[in-house]
Amino acid sequence: MTVDRDVDALPAHRSDVERKAEIVRVLVEVGNAADAVVAQVLGEFGVPASVAGALWALAPGTEPPTMREVAARLRCDPSTVSLAADKLQATGLVVRQPHPADGRKRTLALTERGHELWDALRTRLHASGLFVGLDAEEQGTLLALLTKMRPPQSPYSG
Repeated sequence: MTVDRDVDALPAHRSDVERKAEIVRVLVEVGNAADAVVAQVLGEFGVPASVAGALWALAPGTEPPTMREVAARLRCDPSTVSLAADKLQATGLVVRQPHPADGRKRTLALTERGHELWDALRTRLHASGLFVGLDAEEQGTLLALLTKMRPPQSPYSG
């Protein structure tokens, strides 16, 4: 009986696997299109695309994160964030500042030029057509679903 039940469930399982693979394929395509826009804007600011992840972790309107917090968001080693911070600082986009509550820690904060870059990114992503097929409600739903899918923070948080 167990064998029959497993055989009956196989087509449903296969379609579930195929659907999830298709979702990932489309996510990659959309991600690649967004990456192209981001890379173009970063290039205009003289910033290597390799630091894009660190910039996303420094979203305007949020508290400046510590380098360990950035590493946790990016799921990478803190030394990787340190290298990215060096590049961002060299281009005048961020500054390292003492943490307001713990002077042993350093935070990364956007400079005025860093805010200009963020404004350019938002404007260009909006104009890119990536969201042309979605109304505001659908965009909200998409954001909620993708946020729900986001993996938990890495062990580098601390």
